[in-house]
Amino acid sequence: MSLTNTKAAYGWIAIALHWISAIGVVAMYVLGEQMEDAPDKVAKAAAQGLHVSVGALLFTFLLARLLWSLSQPHPDSFERNKWFRIAARVVQGLFLLMIAVLIVTGPLAVWSAPRAITVFDLFSLPSPFPTRIVWLHDLAEDMHGLAKKLFWPLVVLHVGGAVKHLLLDRDRTFQRMLWVRRT
Repeated sequence: MSLTNTKAAYGWIAIALHWISAIGVVAMYVLGEQMEDAPDKVAKAAAQGLHVSVGALLFTFLLARLLWSLSQPHPDSFERNKWFRIAARVVQGLFLLMIAVLIVTGPLAVWSAPRAITVFDLFSLPSPFPTRIVWLHDLAEDMHGLAKKLFWPLVVLHVGGAVKHLLLDRDRTFQRMLWVRRT
């Protein structure tokens, strides 16, 4: 059983980073929704603090996943249909773009206020801006909101593709993201 990827399979590190990132991104979405639906300022501040803290922690896993992905071979696709292969790459690319936009605009929205990013009350990342930058704050919040709207459609497409491979194609695409196959 391999820690690293091969042309035939993902390794344990890629699989672990995929699922940690997936769970983290869903958690961030839920925390963001709780923040927006908070009944008062105190509840909103608590939800926002947790959202920001989890986001800072998740950033490390997403960065690790990106660097690991760039350093590893990608297993060959089992997909025979050219258009489905293209669609899968587009969905994956949009997921990465959405996550990148969220990672950049989230901190920018906080810092342009200007407020520090406090991570689980352990440490703070001070704002690089000495005063409020209204246009940057508004732009960051708007872009964050737009990227968030891509979340569920991309999840549905991604999970739909996985289910297609599991139930229709029966080609081990789904299984190789769950465990490392013995070689």
